[in-house]
Amino acid sequence: MRKRLLILLFITLLTLLGCNDKTDEYREELLNVADDILSNSAEVENILEQYSRIWNFTIKSNGAILVEDMMSEMNLDRNDIEKHFTINAAGNIPDDFSLNIFSLQDHLRDVGKIALIEETSRIIRDSVSELNNPPSGFDNAFNELLDLYDVSEEYLEMALNPTGSLQSFNENKNRLSSDILSKYKRIEVLVPSE
Repeated sequence: MRKRLLILLFITLLTLLGCNDKTDEYREELLNVADDILSNSAEVENILEQYSRIWNFTIKSNGAILVEDMMSEMNLDRNDIEKHFTINAAGNIPDDFSLNIFSLQDHLRDVGKIALIEETSRIIRDSVSELNNPPSGFDNAFNELLDLYDVSEEYLEMALNPTGSLQSFNENKNRLSSDILSKYKRIEVLVPSE
């Protein structure tokens, strides 16, 4: 009888340890995915800041922009400007902010920055899907991760399709950036401790 009790206790302990390992693994993976979202969002933010900068610069130019001025403002070399931006017969860049934003976006596609954030987003989506069955105690953290993912995808969409006025663009960018950071911090608090 005592031998059976010891065996039952041993099996129970192994089961609990196995569950604890899965819980630890889930915790680590959930936090890694949150880190990946935050990291990709930082890359997106860099792109959005460049859009905002070229948008503002173009509006304030009040006329055609010298190639050298655009090179200086956007930290691009002449070859990049000539390859991606429209240059009129006088050798200047038109003061069309929409055209200049999409020219910058074309440059960012060419150097792989747009592809990188899109691919990272696909990897994150797959990772979030793998976390779809949270262990006990992780439901709130997983739901917050889903919210973080949704907000980060909205942020990414701004990099892929910049729209609105400069003011509304910057307001949305700032709001989403703040939401991402807030949700990230909430996940850190909601994840059950070890």
